[in-house]
Amino acid sequence: MNKKIGHRIKYHRLKSRMTQTELSNGVISVSYLSKIENGEVEPRQEVVSLLSKKLKMEIETDEHNGVEFYKAWFRHLLVGNRAEAVKGYQYMKENLDIADTSYRNLINLHKLSYYILINNKAGKEKQYKYLQTISHSFTELETYYWYKFSGDYHFSLLSYKKALSFYQHTEDYLKYPIYSLKDEENDLYYLIALSASKLRQTHHTFSYATKALDYYQKIYNLKRCAECHILLGISYRRTSELDKAKESYQLAATIAELAQEHSLFALCNQNLGKVYSLLNKSEEAIEYYLKSYELHAVESISDQIVPVSSLMKEYYQKGERANAEKWLQEGLRLSESLTPIDSIYVYEFKVYRHLIHGIEDKEFVNLITKKVLPFFDEIPYEKYKYLKVLADYYFDNRKYKLAASYYNYANSVLSGVYKERG
Repeated sequence: MNKKIGHRIKYHRLKSRMTQTELSNGVISVSYLSKIENGEVEPRQEVVSLLSKKLKMEIETDEHNGVEFYKAWFRHLLVGNRAEAVKGYQYMKENLDIADTSYRNLINLHKLSYYILINNKAGKEKQYKYLQTISHSFTELETYYWYKFSGDYHFSLLSYKKALSFYQHTEDYLKYPIYSLKDEENDLYYLIALSASKLRQTHHTFSYATKALDYYQKIYNLKRCAECHILLGISYRRTSELDKAKESYQLAATIAELAQEHSLFALCNQNLGKVYSLLNKSEEAIEYYLKSYELHAVESISDQIVPVSSLMKEYYQKGERANAEKWLQEGLRLSESLTPIDSIYVYEFKVYRHLIHGIEDKEFVNLITKKVLPFFDEIPYEKYKYLKVLADYYFDNRKYKLAASYYNYANSVLSGVYKERG
């Protein structure tokens, strides 16, 4: 028995604000309509046609139309089209009954992707917990999206190791029929490269970014080409191939400017600043950081804060405390509305406030040992950096035993980073 037709009749009757009496009048009895809507009987085709006519729609084709809509919405989420994804979600919420479709699990999985895209923290957490409870019943196709969106979920929480693990599991499911297979495959390659880069796994980053770039060049996806070149530039920078890094960033900048991707263009300038800083060309580095800061002015606060951090540190390294203080204050102002999950730079400004103003022993040590280090447990390289800051502090204050202890701790964390690279 096809119960879905009854559910759809009820859905569209309620949507049209019709009573059972109004809809059944001249067609069937109210009691028979009630049985149809409750799935107790399967109506004849002529009854369905008459009810469809009164509801001013073709119920029998409604499921097909819904499927096409869902697939289009999935596509908007895949390419990160936020505006269309939001419009689609609102339409689906107001007009479609997802409880009455075989696509229910796929829609609920993509809701997780949607909440991540729009940065709805409560929504993504609730949806992830719900999906965990039903994940045992997923088909191969549903499992593909479950692993992929779980990776996205953990990436959004800065849990890069978990994210990478989920993405790698996702790759095993590419052998099954997936919507937009080539686009999905290379989107996954890019996500693996991105999460590997966060973990400083340079070989994996280079390998997967190169594979993704090859595809995106063929289909002229300029934005993703620029993003891949940035990842390659980061890989070259970390292997001290600074000329190649600069070349990758400049190529990415050219593409981003051509595609009018202002946020990406700002990111290219930010990374070029890092290269010049490593080359001990501080003035050129500052010039690129300032350009990045100006370009980020219309972006989110978490984007604006990145060049501010770089400017503060560059001036601090130069010994220009007044300029370092200026950018420290800007960073503290911007970070007031952020949590460390929103931006890892929140803690950086708090630490540099002590370094620039003069360290207050107990408060500084408590900040690093009780807040900063536990927060960066899953981001080893960041943890290493702050362990080194604390070790340097103890060394400068002639507390050599404590300094040695933290230098050893820092080196053990860094060794773990290098092991994972392999």
